[in-house]
Amino acid sequence: MKYIWAIVFLICSTLPAYLSLDLFNSNEHTQTKQTLVVENLVNQQIWPSLTLLTEHSPPGGYLDDSGKVAGNTVELLRILSERLGEKTNIELLPWARALELAKTQTNIGLFETIRSAEREDWFHWVGPLKIYDIALYARQGKMSAPLTKQNINNKLIACANRGSSYVKYLEDLGFRIGINLVQTVNEDNCAKLMIQGKVDVAPYNERSIEDLASQLDPQIKLMPVFPLSQISLYLAFSKDVDTKRVQQWQQALEQSYRDGTMRRLYTGTYNEKQIKRLEDIVKKH
Repeated sequence: MKYIWAIVFLICSTLPAYLSLDLFNSNEHTQTKQTLVVENLVNQQIWPSLTLLTEHSPPGGYLDDSGKVAGNTVELLRILSERLGEKTNIELLPWARALELAKTQTNIGLFETIRSAEREDWFHWVGPLKIYDIALYARQGKMSAPLTKQNINNKLIACANRGSSYVKYLEDLGFRIGINLVQTVNEDNCAKLMIQGKVDVAPYNERSIEDLASQLDPQIKLMPVFPLSQISLYLAFSKDVDTKRVQQWQQALEQSYRDGTMRRLYTGTYNEKQIKRLEDIVKKH
């Protein structure tokens, strides 16, 4: 009889791990999936819950009509959290505030964060979540001459989101805060200031400018006037988060690129080029 009870105990103790495997859709890479689930069933007993912070930046993250944080990236991270057996709370804050919390508080994740040389040692990184080309944009017809590094800040006023990496790009071009560089709480305000004629140029990535254009009067067009760089957006974890935990988030993210989860969430919002950039990353591994 005691052997029967031993077998029952063994089945009951392992059943949750096997059931958790159903959270993954594809049978490919089964060993990787099983490892993620089993390790997290053990580790979640000692790891504290995470707070994931983002800003108002549709379509990746925003507040819906019910006041809930929504968006394509938000939904992807919720799926990863469920697959990993993680307890997470997602909050939306002004970017400068969210960035400061991620640098100074514990058990924080910040997205969608530009990974730059300046920020490299501030966080543990999971990603990329997106890869974009960025450029300076201006109202069509407002630039009287082509922009170069030599004349780009001559009598021009630029605008960028406070605390964003875009500020550093503009400062490197010669713009100065309080002189000819205006900072706002979100990038939508920069577009409003351009339309009002209060600033001349602002940096945008290829996806955000598409979304912004759909909201503007059709007679108002924002045009790229100076290329800046290609950027990668990440989920950045505060330095206290265990590196093993970070690695498991990275593995789960890459698995979502392999099994079609990311494609399903991003299709219809992001173009094929942007989706394939992410899928190509895991093909190289």
